[in-house]
Amino acid sequence: QQQKKKETSTQVPKPEKRESSPYTTVALLALVVVGAFLYIQTQNAAESKGNKPAAKAERQKKSGPTSGYVPDINEIPIANVSDDNPGPVRPIPGDLLQVWNPVRKGFVRQLVLDSTGKIYNMTTLAVDPPLFEIENYLGDQECEFIKKSAMSTGLFTSDFTMLDGSNMDTKDKTTKGLTEKEANELFRHSEQTWLPNVGDSLVRKLQDRVMNLGVLPNHVRGVSEHMQVVKYTSFGHYESHYDSEPTHTGPCCHDPVAVGFSTGVAALNQPLEKRCRLCRFMTVLYQLENTEEGGETIFPMADTTDAELQKWEASHDPLKWKQTRACAPGLTVKPKKGKALMWYNHHVDRGYLGDVNKRSVHGGCNVKKGVKWISNHWMGALPHPDVPRSPATAHY
Repeated sequence: QQQKKKETSTQVPKPEKRESSPYTTVALLALVVVGAFLYIQTQNAAESKGNKPAAKAERQKKSGPTSGYVPDINEIPIANVSDDNPGPVRPIPGDLLQVWNPVRKGFVRQLVLDSTGKIYNMTTLAVDPPLFEIENYLGDQECEFIKKSAMSTGLFTSDFTMLDGSNMDTKDKTTKGLTEKEANELFRHSEQTWLPNVGDSLVRKLQDRVMNLGVLPNHVRGVSEHMQVVKYTSFGHYESHYDSEPTHTGPCCHDPVAVGFSTGVAALNQPLEKRCRLCRFMTVLYQLENTEEGGETIFPMADTTDAELQKWEASHDPLKWKQTRACAPGLTVKPKKGKALMWYNHHVDRGYLGDVNKRSVHGGCNVKKGVKWISNHWMGALPHPDVPRSPATAHY
């Protein structure tokens, strides 16, 4: 018995087998879910601070263009004009001229241009010159305000004198009630006026919007023109032309060295050393009316090959500038109320005004039915300080 008691006292008890509690499994799953949620929140917070722009841009590419407003513009990344980020992005002007990368025809970039948070969809129409279309850039009230202001200021006949002055004797001819044949004899057939960019007027606010749209340095504002407003009625048109002028026509008119100089037809009676040139880096054209028929804006040399451009430049065909009659050949844009077109008239030289982009030639096609209203903001600039301000060697 003593031996048996001893054996019994030295036996090690076997561990008791326990079943796992269902509450333990639930707790573990809850920890996993909470951990995943916190990770996602951390990543989103990092993106909003600009730490994950690539991932955010990738999601935006997949989602495609949108419209409307963003709740907080401070969460929108700052734009890089050189990349292909479709946005939304905020353009922040710097100290030098920049050009938006057109990427490809049909590319859409979303821009937030002011504190309202409105998203503007900017679509590439041509790569060379970089030409963009922004629908709904102006609201209906803005369009009507511009037209009413122009009529209150007073419209006058647009100058239709040829650059060589060959029809100077007809410059005071009335253009009211012209037949189609008579109208087609004119280089330009329209009425126009100017609205100043002053105070806190709507025109000034539109210029502010353009400064962001073009990512333009602040000094551009001081050398830019007032808003031009143009009305085209039956057979109204503007033959193909450039908004800016080449280097050989003198220093820029807004350059301090050109004080007292003249440009265009007004310079024909002046010596060449008193001739200056228009230096309009960028054009923003606003369409203020839905024209019933005709009135397209045409770019006859947009995205042409070098050979095609050289052939056109060398041509002496009398119809060389008259694509506006048939509205062909070329890239055409129909008038649509509220739409804006933006293009660059010049290349950029080290962040300053470069040579004229010869493919920026454009015109206004004949209005066949209805009325066409447009307005323009021409944004000026100056060449690099190292570029000599040489006198003109020719008038055009």
